[in-house]
Amino acid sequence: MSVPENPVLTRLKISGRLPTPKGVALEVINLTQRENASNHEIARLIGSDPALSARVIKAANMLLANPVRPIVGIADAVTVLGARALRQLVLGISLIVDYRHGPCEKFDYPYFWAHSLLTAIAARHLAQRARLAAAEEIFVLGLLGHIGQLALATVYPDDYGTLLEQAQDEALTEQYRLEYDRFGCDRAEMSEAILAELQFPKIFQMLVRDFPRPEASKVVEGSREWRLLNLLHVASLMADVSMSGQAGRGVLLAKLRVQAARVGVEEDFLAEVGDACAREWGEWTSLLNMGGWHIPSFAELLRQSDSADVAIEVPQWPHADQAHYKLRVLVVEDDRSMRVLLEAMLKSAGHDVTVARNGAEAMRLFDQVRPQLVITDWRMPEMGGIELCSKLRESAERRNVYVTILTSQESVDRLVEAFEAGADDYLVKPLTQKIFFARLRAAQRVVQLQEELAFDREQLVRFSRELAESNERLQRLALTDALTELPNRRFARERLEQEWALSQRGERALSCMMVDIDHFKSINDEFGHQTGDDALKFVADTLRQSARTQDVVCRYGGEEFVVICPDTDIEAARQCAERLRLNVAAQPLKSQTGNIHLTVSIGVAEKKEGIDSIEDLLIRADERLYAAKEAGRNRVIFEK
Repeated sequence: MSVPENPVLTRLKISGRLPTPKGVALEVINLTQRENASNHEIARLIGSDPALSARVIKAANMLLANPVRPIVGIADAVTVLGARALRQLVLGISLIVDYRHGPCEKFDYPYFWAHSLLTAIAARHLAQRARLAAAEEIFVLGLLGHIGQLALATVYPDDYGTLLEQAQDEALTEQYRLEYDRFGCDRAEMSEAILAELQFPKIFQMLVRDFPRPEASKVVEGSREWRLLNLLHVASLMADVSMSGQAGRGVLLAKLRVQAARVGVEEDFLAEVGDACAREWGEWTSLLNMGGWHIPSFAELLRQSDSADVAIEVPQWPHADQAHYKLRVLVVEDDRSMRVLLEAMLKSAGHDVTVARNGAEAMRLFDQVRPQLVITDWRMPEMGGIELCSKLRESAERRNVYVTILTSQESVDRLVEAFEAGADDYLVKPLTQKIFFARLRAAQRVVQLQEELAFDREQLVRFSRELAESNERLQRLALTDALTELPNRRFARERLEQEWALSQRGERALSCMMVDIDHFKSINDEFGHQTGDDALKFVADTLRQSARTQDVVCRYGGEEFVVICPDTDIEAARQCAERLRLNVAAQPLKSQTGNIHLTVSIGVAEKKEGIDSIEDLLIRADERLYAAKEAGRNRVIFEK
C-alpha cells in the first residue's frame, strides 16, 4: 500500500525547499530509478564526480567489513552492493555533505548528523548480528531515519527554531504534537513521506515513521519488521547515550538496557557494538568531513551505570486488573539487561522475584527462596541452565519446581536436550511480550494446580491421621470405664479370650480373680453416691498399683472388678490376691464425714481340667467370691 500524498510535502516539493541530493548525486538517484539503467551507466555517472566516487568506494569497503577482495572502483561497488543499495548510499553521503549547515539557528546540524551517523553504524552491526537486513541498507536507513526533522528545520528555519526552544524539555510525543499543530505533520510523517518520494522500500518508510516510538507501532510483535524497528530504536538510543552529558546518561542507559534485552541483544554484545562505533567513528567522520565528537567506551559506560538506581519502563502485565496466582520466581541470568527486564516484567505481574547470576548462585539461594518457578538462561558461567535443571530434578524437595529455559536458538536438538534435562517450557530470545506473559500464565496454572494437589494431599493425610486418632480414642473409650479409667467388662472378656488362646497353645497357666467391695450398698446409702464413686475410684487405684506388671485389672460392673493373671498358677494368684486385699484394707478412704475403712472379698480360680471356657473360669471365680462373702467378707477364697 502506497503512502498517501502528504499535502505539506506536496507544497514543499513545489517550492523546491526540501533537502534533496544535488548535482551528480541527484542524477545517480534518477538514473537508478530507471528499470533499464545498466551498472556501467551508474558507475560512469558516479565516476564523473571524483569526490563522490572516492567517498562511495571507501564507504562501501567500510560497510562490507573486510570483503574477500577490496572494492577498488565504482564498477566493483555497483556489482557488490547492487543498484538499490548504491543509490541509497549515494543519497545519504550527498545529504550529509550538502546539508551539514542550514538556515535554522536553533537546530544543531553537526549534532544531528553525528547522531545519525552513530545510529547508522550501530544499526549496521546490530542488523548483521541478527541477520535481518543487508548491512549497507540498514546503515543508510539509520543515517536518514530523522530526515523529516532536517526537512522541517531547513524549510521552516524560524518557526522550527522557536518550536525547538519551546519543546526542548518536552517528551517526544509532545514534540510530535507541537510539530503537527504548527506544520500539519510531524517529523516522523515527514521522514516517511520523503523516503516514499525517494522510492525507498515500503518497509523502510514504515521503519523511519515508527522507530523513534516503537511502542506506538502496529507491527506484529516478534515479526521481522518488529525486530528491525526495535533494533533501529536501540541503535538510536546508543547514539543518545554516546552523545549525552553525564547528568542524563543514567536514565538513557537504563532505557537502552531494557530495549536491547527485549530484542535479544545481551550486554556483552551491546558493549561490542558501542566500542565498534567508537573505532569506526574516526574513519566515517574523516570520509564525510564531519566535526570531531568524542565517543566514550561503551563497555566503561555500562560498568559505571551498574549501580545506578533508575526507574525504567517495561512491558506491563496485561491482566493487572484481574486476580491471579502469585508466584515465587527465581530468575537465573548472567546478562544484567535481561535480568533487569525479566525482573521488572515479573514484578509488574505481581510476583515475588529473586535474581541469580548463574546456576551455582541459584542453587545456593534455592532453599532460602523456595521458588515455584525458575526462569534460567541456557549458557552462563560456573553452571548453565541445563545443568541447573538436571540438579533440581535430582532432589526430591526440588524436582517439582517449574523450570523455563531461555534460549536464542529454537532448534529441535537444543529443545530436546532441554526437555530431557527436565525443563517444563522454553522461551526464545528476543522475548515477545505476548508470548512471555502467555507462557507465564500457563506456568501459573500448572504451579497453582500442583500447589492445590499438594494441599489436598496434606489435607487427606491430616484427615486420615485425625480419623485414626479419633478411632483410637473411641476405641479406648469403648474399652475403658469412664469413672475408674480402668479397662471395662468388654475389654476384660476380649483380653481373657486372648490369654485363653495363648494358654491353650503354650500349655501355660492362667488364673483369674473376681473382686467385690464389701458393704458397698451401705456406703451409698449412708454417705451418698458421690462417696460411693470415690470408693470405687479408691479401690480401682489401689488394685492397679498393687497388681503385678503382667496382671490386668478391669472394672467388671457395679462394685465388682476382675483381675486377669497370665502365666500364674492358683498359689501365686492366691498370694497376689491376698496382697491386693491387704492393701485395700490398709488405708482408709478420706471423705467429708470422716475416714471410711473399705475391704474387699476376692474369689480366685485357675484354668484347669473341667474348665473349658472363659465363661467357666469367670463362673468358678465368681463362686469363690460368693463363698468369701458367705464366710464373713474381707478374705480370699480359692480352689486348689
